[in-house]
Amino acid sequence: MPKRQLLKVNKKKEKHAPPVCTRTFSSEQNASSPERAYMKSPKGPETADEYLAAGVEAEEAGEKWRAGDAAKSARFFVRAIELYHAGLGRFPDSFDLAYNKARLQYDISQQPRLLAQWPVSTIDLLLLALESHRSALKLRQDDADVLFNTAQVLTSLGELRGEGSSTSPEGREDALKKFQEAMELFQRCSAVQEYRLNEAQAMTTDAPMLEDPTDEANHHPTEGEFDSQFPEEEQWASIIEPITANTLLDTIVAQIETLTVMCGLMISQDPAGLPRLEEYSRPLLQRANSLVEGTDRVQEISLSVANLTSAFADAAFRAGRLDLTTYQAELNNAFGSDIESSTSLQWLCDRADAYITFTASIRPTPELAAQIEAVSPQLIDLQWIYLTKALADLTTATKLPHVPNLAKIHLRRGDCELLRYCLGKVPSCYKQAVQNATMLLRNAEIYYRGAAKFAKVEMVGQEEAEALVKEAVVSSLNGDSAKLTPYGGQATKVIDEMRDEGLLMAEDMDRLGQQLNK
Repeated sequence: MPKRQLLKVNKKKEKHAPPVCTRTFSSEQNASSPERAYMKSPKGPETADEYLAAGVEAEEAGEKWRAGDAAKSARFFVRAIELYHAGLGRFPDSFDLAYNKARLQYDISQQPRLLAQWPVSTIDLLLLALESHRSALKLRQDDADVLFNTAQVLTSLGELRGEGSSTSPEGREDALKKFQEAMELFQRCSAVQEYRLNEAQAMTTDAPMLEDPTDEANHHPTEGEFDSQFPEEEQWASIIEPITANTLLDTIVAQIETLTVMCGLMISQDPAGLPRLEEYSRPLLQRANSLVEGTDRVQEISLSVANLTSAFADAAFRAGRLDLTTYQAELNNAFGSDIESSTSLQWLCDRADAYITFTASIRPTPELAAQIEAVSPQLIDLQWIYLTKALADLTTATKLPHVPNLAKIHLRRGDCELLRYCLGKVPSCYKQAVQNATMLLRNAEIYYRGAAKFAKVEMVGQEEAEALVKEAVVSSLNGDSAKLTPYGGQATKVIDEMRDEGLLMAEDMDRLGQQLNK
């Protein structure tokens, strides 16, 4: 399965900054702007530039209300998309209009507060964004930003299609295809960026020395020269950001993250392809190491490499290519002392995820449990130890200042306590879990209740609903079934997902089923 990630929901970003106006005085025709600069028109839009201007103005209004009034912000963004779409209806070859429409659709798909106001589901919006990006790519196939953004849309779709333990084989196959296409686009993007970086460096090296500015010091332009330099009509110019080492690192990090998620899918869809992924990653990691020197992104790159290393180790262990001792060693080494764990929120959450994934991979399956009389005590000890470590990391994360996605972190804390509680059930019957069963359930209930409160504040409806049902499930396990009954079919779906993730054991499922059927 693709690895569940705590803080990656909003990580995907566009390569371009928000639209800005840039004024220049030139007699040349208006240039198209990657920053999508615009000028206002007193009439309705008639030209491609005017549609672009109106759309950007609506976008900027939406940005102003994004943090305060999500509904109002969404209305402005809807208007912006409508203007870009209408402009494309009249000017289908306008790359700027196509780019902005695609970019905005994807940006909204990554904002939970805006999605709650949107008339379509996340996956439907992502499909629309993908179609829009493909249209923009047809207009300019060597544009690095469109290549990058199209790949990002594909990875987001792949994550949605492949997430969850109950995903169908068809869904996992579709997710893997989207990841593979994304990697191809990232590779094309990287090639374009490398070429342009080399080209810029060559131009800098070959540039002639500047002339002595004092040669022109006593020259005063004539009236005609002045008028030709500064005509009355105002025009708008392109702002093209240069390709830098940081630009290349953005693309490499995106590729590393995509490979990390692909590892879990390869186990069920193409286990023989794991060595190919490892081979593919080597030059990426080498290039990242060469580019990161002298930048402030050493911690970010180290974390990406740690996540990929642990994902490779997990996939190799599940495929039978790695023994338990080696898997454990690689996991511990991946999250070594290179990163300051006590102050890095992302590091703490990613390490907790890796620990939880480790415990899931060494968890005996029902089929295995039916074949043996007792589970290896070493495996049970390791599960308890690493779940406790994960819980400690998540607890530390909640105490850091300005923590985003607190609802997701508290949900994960509740999951950890339930996983530890389940170690007290057959076939594990772990002594500490049995002795502390009441406390573990009480902790899980508290964490889920906290997750629901934070999700409500953060306006994340899906996480709020999940937390409320999970809190009700734990209450039922403690003997209070009244909270669970109102959720009906919604509870059944969440309970099935909890079973698939190892959060509920067979005897718990039986009890919950009886309570729901009353």
